[in-house]
Amino acid sequence: MTTQAGLDTADALTTLELTPGFDVTYLPRKIEELLDATEKPLHRAILKNYLRHALLEISGYWEEILVPELTIDEPVYRIAERGAVHSLVGHEAVLGFYREVFETKTNVMAARATNMCVGDFGVVTEMVFAHMTPGAVLVGQDIGQPVDPDSHYLIQHNVMQNFVYTAGAKLIGERVYDDPVSYSYGKLIPSEVVTPEMAREQLAPFLSRAALD
Repeated sequence: MTTQAGLDTADALTTLELTPGFDVTYLPRKIEELLDATEKPLHRAILKNYLRHALLEISGYWEEILVPELTIDEPVYRIAERGAVHSLVGHEAVLGFYREVFETKTNVMAARATNMCVGDFGVVTEMVFAHMTPGAVLVGQDIGQPVDPDSHYLIQHNVMQNFVYTAGAKLIGERVYDDPVSYSYGKLIPSEVVTPEMAREQLAPFLSRAALD
């Protein structure tokens, strides 16, 4: 994406002031900032749910995402990825999705620039999004370069997410739309890799204060 930094705008994807590097704390910090500026009780409850959901997913606590306090019994997800749309309907399908993300160690994700807003419907977030991805997961995929299964890659792309909630601030589901032509793949040196264990440690302070009430 081309930056237009000279324009007077608050749009993060126009100015494209990316984080200096991969930072799993950036997204929760932005959610906390919006929460601090939000007064309506429903909107605050939705943001608290959204924050806890994100922290649990990136930290690898996937079994805690679909608990009744956070999510309705039968959520519905529509996730677009590289031009393909995956429809996940019901508890078991969505739980299986999170299990696969955890088991493939692709749960370490970070925003590098974001626009975010909250309404009675839920939270919309537009991001330059980045994923730490083991090379073994990419074997057989066309990423424009040879894949080393023993290395890690940083996948970066633009994505729009709509997390929708009930009037009681429980997650109904996710609608995620990515930009298929925005994908880039960078092979990482070992010192650049953020492991699931490192992400969990970095996010622990956020999770400890991300109570729903």
